[in-house]
Amino acid sequence: MPTPVKVSGRQGRWESINGIYDPMSQPHNGKACYCQRSVSSIYLFHTGKSRWVISKRIDDGTRCFAFIKDSGDDPLNAQGSWAVCDTDGEWRSDSNIQLSAAPPSNDKFEQLRMTLDKELDDFKINDTASLKQLWKRLDFNGNGVVSLAEIDKMVVEMVAGGMWPEWLNNKPALMRAYKKTILKDGDGDDWVEKHEFHALLLNIFWFNKLWKVFEVIDTGDDRRIDSGEFARGLSQLGLHLNQQEATDEFNKIDGNHGGQVLFVEFCAYVRTRVNPDANPAFDNDIISGEKCGKVMRRSHGHKATHTHHIKKKVFSDFDALEAKIKDVMKDHKKLKGMWKRIDFNGNNIVSLAEIDKMVVEAYPLLNHKPALMRAYKATIHGEGNSGDDWVHKKTFKALLGNLFYFNKLFWLFHNADPDNDRRLTEKEFKYCLTVCGVKMSPAEMSRDFKKVDRNGGGIILFDEFCKYFVMKACPECMSELVD
Repeated sequence: MPTPVKVSGRQGRWESINGIYDPMSQPHNGKACYCQRSVSSIYLFHTGKSRWVISKRIDDGTRCFAFIKDSGDDPLNAQGSWAVCDTDGEWRSDSNIQLSAAPPSNDKFEQLRMTLDKELDDFKINDTASLKQLWKRLDFNGNGVVSLAEIDKMVVEMVAGGMWPEWLNNKPALMRAYKKTILKDGDGDDWVEKHEFHALLLNIFWFNKLWKVFEVIDTGDDRRIDSGEFARGLSQLGLHLNQQEATDEFNKIDGNHGGQVLFVEFCAYVRTRVNPDANPAFDNDIISGEKCGKVMRRSHGHKATHTHHIKKKVFSDFDALEAKIKDVMKDHKKLKGMWKRIDFNGNNIVSLAEIDKMVVEAYPLLNHKPALMRAYKATIHGEGNSGDDWVHKKTFKALLGNLFYFNKLFWLFHNADPDNDRRLTEKEFKYCLTVCGVKMSPAEMSRDFKKVDRNGGGIILFDEFCKYFVMKACPECMSELVD
């Protein structure tokens, strides 16, 4: 195994390249490839032609932070000076940049990261040629953007074809990966674009891996782990810590010292320790909406493609669609017809991808991915469903109601929630009800607000308000669809 390499001496722009780089288990272009130990994902590798480069991606090295001309097998023996791109866009040599041998890391999480990087290579997620082929396959119409439904279809096909393992086809993990890509790594719209594709694949891998890891550790199957489960589970991951080391690591996660760790806490911790792209606030946002204001996008711009809804939404549009959806719910024949349309294979369950396809084709007004995912999760975790990742026939009415009202309320929240924190005070709660035409006295509104605000904190979250409003505005959607 090659010796770890220390890069030092860079000042100013791109000084983040300074640090220790550990050799990875897989070579690149027939030569050693290195990954920085710090929380930034930066790699040192050879282009296969005439350069060693330091870059954000393992690719052909065209876009990199720094390079040195050398055709040898060891970057420590490279002669000459490293060149760096300055702020004016010009490449200049920097004689201060030096490479030296460094001692191996004893951090077991760093060692785990190296192992997982090998998995990324095995799945061709870091291979440029494979990425280009996979993107062409995914973006079959060539419009430069892909939807959640297309991504889900890609994952299912890659797993079915044996290219990816079964554990990568996990719907909750996929939704987390998709949301992280569009809200954090991407430009904030509802579509994954070509330049966001590699980030999407990395997110799919990491979220599924962390989900799988949590399943191993959570031996009590209660979606929580205590210090004992944590210590026993780490050994199954190849992290052989002694009891004191395991306890110290657990205490880093257990911020409130409650003796238990939730999946969201575990996810944020492991991504900080192993995944170089960590944002703890993001995990809180996806699970509970508690920090949406920090992560959720501020604008709702859409691109003019054939599947995008680009008309500006107004209240009258929602009123007209609400009447149509309620009419479908009351007409058993229409309801069955719509179910047959979405459940085209007749297996009495529908996936997130099938739901997304129905919305795009039949209800473009509701084509808003964050609202769609919240509606989907509310349905599969609601009463009457089987607790799996599928919407069943008997909860189809609930799905329709959730799809409509989560979209309407998401749009309303954007207008009624001036501080963009995805929370409502009692005053904002009353405003929303009044604007939606709910006929209630101020006293009745205050009473209902207190019912929703179970912990008495004086605020309610977006999801809580949606569930309340669906029951209030459309109780018929809670009834089962049965023959």
